[in-house]
Amino acid sequence: MNYGEVLHALSIDLQSFFRRSIKIDDASFPQILALAVVPDDGIEMSSLSKRLGLDSSTVTRLIIGLEKKGWAVRKKQKKDNRIIKVFLTSAGEEKQSQLEDKIDKLGSLIEKETDPFDRSELLEYLWSAHWTISKLLLKN
Repeated sequence: MNYGEVLHALSIDLQSFFRRSIKIDDASFPQILALAVVPDDGIEMSSLSKRLGLDSSTVTRLIIGLEKKGWAVRKKQKKDNRIIKVFLTSAGEEKQSQLEDKIDKLGSLIEKETDPFDRSELLEYLWSAHWTISKLLLKN
């Protein structure tokens, strides 16, 4: 098996694992992903689009959906009105906290299923793969 095959299989399995395991009220999976990546100090719409790998129009619809739930708000920046940042509301922060708890539980499940002698090495390899992918995303 080569890198491409492993990445493809891992991507499909992770997405399926997350979709089945992480549910928050009536949020769609893309809304859950958006909740997961919005930092405390907000994120520009264009950065959110890049982070999620979605077109800006798709992200706009996604954020409108989160606004309707009362979980997010968009704000124009004072220095440049063309820049719009997304912030989580207190209700959105609560949903994000619930999401983080669920992700931690999934991590614990993986850890329990991993041979104790392999755990630290596997975690190191996963961080290394994440770092490599992050660098590639910055290049594109």
